[in-house]
Amino acid sequence: MPPVLERCRAALAAQPRGVRLLLAAALAFVCVLAGGAVTAYGGLLLVVWMWVLCMGGLCLLLGTAWKIAFPGEAPFWKDKPFLRAFAGGAVVGFGVIAALVLYRQTVYGEDAINYFAKQQLLFSTFSTNGFYGVHVLLESLLTADYKMFMNLFISVPYLFLPRTINCFMLCYTLTCFVPMWLALLMVAKRAAVWFGGTRTALYYPLCMAAMVLWPMFLWPATHGMPDAFGLTFVSVILLLTADYRFDRLEAGRLVCLFAATFALVLTRRWYMFWILAYYLAYTVAVLLGAARRRVFGLVLGNLLKFGIPAVICVVVPLLPTFITALTTDYADIYGAFYGGGLLSNLIAQFERQGALFCLLCLAGLVLALSRKASRGPALVTLASAAVAVVLFTRTQSLGDHQSLILAPLYLGTIFCALAALCALQRKAAVRAGAAVTAVFFCLNFGNALRVSGLSTGTILLSDEALDLTRRTDLDQMRAVTDFVLEHCTTEDTVYINIDSGGYSGSTFAYSDPAHVELQSIILWENSVPSTHGFPTEIWTSKYVMVTDEFETGTLVGDINRALRTDTPAAAHYTYVTQFPLQNGLTLYCYERNSTPDQAEADYFKELFAGYDARWPQLYSQRIDEYMASLG
Repeated sequence: MPPVLERCRAALAAQPRGVRLLLAAALAFVCVLAGGAVTAYGGLLLVVWMWVLCMGGLCLLLGTAWKIAFPGEAPFWKDKPFLRAFAGGAVVGFGVIAALVLYRQTVYGEDAINYFAKQQLLFSTFSTNGFYGVHVLLESLLTADYKMFMNLFISVPYLFLPRTINCFMLCYTLTCFVPMWLALLMVAKRAAVWFGGTRTALYYPLCMAAMVLWPMFLWPATHGMPDAFGLTFVSVILLLTADYRFDRLEAGRLVCLFAATFALVLTRRWYMFWILAYYLAYTVAVLLGAARRRVFGLVLGNLLKFGIPAVICVVVPLLPTFITALTTDYADIYGAFYGGGLLSNLIAQFERQGALFCLLCLAGLVLALSRKASRGPALVTLASAAVAVVLFTRTQSLGDHQSLILAPLYLGTIFCALAALCALQRKAAVRAGAAVTAVFFCLNFGNALRVSGLSTGTILLSDEALDLTRRTDLDQMRAVTDFVLEHCTTEDTVYINIDSGGYSGSTFAYSDPAHVELQSIILWENSVPSTHGFPTEIWTSKYVMVTDEFETGTLVGDINRALRTDTPAAAHYTYVTQFPLQNGLTLYCYERNSTPDQAEADYFKELFAGYDARWPQLYSQRIDEYMASLG
């Protein structure tokens, strides 16, 4: 055997059994792809295989992070207080999410069905042809803003369940949030080390309660957004860098650190703000510590030896993503979602968390800063959160899911406060404090349910509303979709121009899981001027549905007016029928009867002249290109 292969065989033999099994499964997967037959005709088998690889890799990542963060300790399943709290908290967390999702009777739209739609796309492309599925998956992972990375972890067991968004949310709770809670509880265990003597039998359950009952986490979690899964990789990064030393280049640690960072980039684009901020603050802290220990040159060299290749290995495969991030004017295209600058976002964060939650975080931060062992991590966490929020709020406002970039600060300081509480010497004080804290977490969660007569609007508690909607208009919506199914084939499209009263094009498209064809027939409305632009679909669709909502200066309102009043556009449509909806809304259905002429094109150019001045490529240029395509 050649020396190189002999060295590779020896290196492989030295790896743990789990690593060898994962590498063997990955190699077999590559061989199957290269073979072609299974790839072409067994696409869904590849989906299951990828799920096994992803979940296996995640388990190895978490196991390695535990070994590095807690050297010499037994695995977590042998730490009985840890295991009991994790298992119990995970059951409660799953139950809370399941109860909210299953009680609610509603139809989701926009961001709430984004990843649900991607899951459907993943299954449909791989079931059609494995090669096509791989192509679509790679294109998504390498170029898209909304990537299919999280969907790979959700595939099983969702593949074997009814294809509904409720099942989708329950599946990602099981496969994404359970590992996330485990990783975060490992961070909590690390925080307890700084305070010493922490009564873990009380501490771990309190930490789980803080996570699973957190209103800011629960809102996106119960609205089709598995974005919090990224906190799994954030936790791994925190655990692998907890000693703030880079004196040695340990292969296992560095591989896991790279893998966690790469995975976090794939999870959601905006986690990159936290990555940049954290590694900047971490590098400064490590170099300052190295200078005090007089090993600055050694540590700097090690940082460069790891950092430069790692950055190259992240940036090169994801170059399209980074090019898009660097060249796209998000401040412009997300202008419709921008609720103000840094101060406005900080005020919104205070209201979203509530005064008592913020006070608990502040207490934890002060306690962490007061101890030498935790001072460095506390300062780095605070600095990284500050830099991340400053960078992000230059272009967008922090919604519930984007606010997760601040979760390391919120939860980290909460963990410190709880660790200090559970380390008090007097048992009575610990029990009383734990009881009060547990009641607060439950009260904060219960108030966010907004149950009539039981909830209160107070600055002390979170202003989140977890949405217990039970819609009474599903039969009215079904009348619309029944009309579409009766009068349209899968080759036709219907443009529903509504974005108010709890309705949108996407809510109709995803309102009937039994008829997935609606998801391609009914188009999403163009409602954001800076992102969507002029909807040429009103020219190409068989039917266009509008309302009498004529709100001036909005895409939806102006299109409604164009069809419902005497304009050059109205003559190209024939009234068909109408559908009453709730809140006094009526949806009017028109059939397109002719191709657009120059008078109609010029009318829409004039109508959207204000938008065209800022985004000509989305308005006049798009209109001109369409008209030119007619010949």
